[in-house]
Amino acid sequence: MINKSLQAYLARYPDETDTIERALAALRDTSGDVYARSSFPGHVTASALIPQGPTQHMALLTIWHPLIRAWIQPGGHVDPGETPVEAALREAAEEIGFTCELMQDDDLPFDIDCHLVPANPKKGEPEHYHIDFRYLMRPVAPAGEPELATACIPLAHLGVESPSLARLAQKMITVVF
Repeated sequence: MINKSLQAYLARYPDETDTIERALAALRDTSGDVYARSSFPGHVTASALIPQGPTQHMALLTIWHPLIRAWIQPGGHVDPGETPVEAALREAAEEIGFTCELMQDDDLPFDIDCHLVPANPKKGEPEHYHIDFRYLMRPVAPAGEPELATACIPLAHLGVESPSLARLAQKMITVVF
């Protein structure tokens, strides 16, 4: 199923071949469940992309990640029995305190990023890849207290946080709005 999603994504965004080939390589060597946090050298994660404001001044709602020490989109690991879309919706509710809904017509990720995560000896995790399925969402109702601090970062400033977010900002401006 994951390979099918990656191939469908590549058909929609053919200029992202390098990212998808890197993701496919990481997943090809993964033993077990590609959604499980314990699967190495890579596993699928899921994120919520929540645009804020009018098109000409659009920002992305971000969370302060205490371990990474950076502003990033809400997201995380896929729990057992979840799909990536369900994981992104759950993570948004937990991390920003809002129930969200998809802003897309289908559940194909709006963006896929494949990034290397450093080893974490405290958790017994070697260096590995996160293949992050990112979905466009909008908040629709409060869901409780947010777990993490939030901030809206203008799309033009996302590149300061990471090259992946800079590419994402350009894609959001070009493809969506």
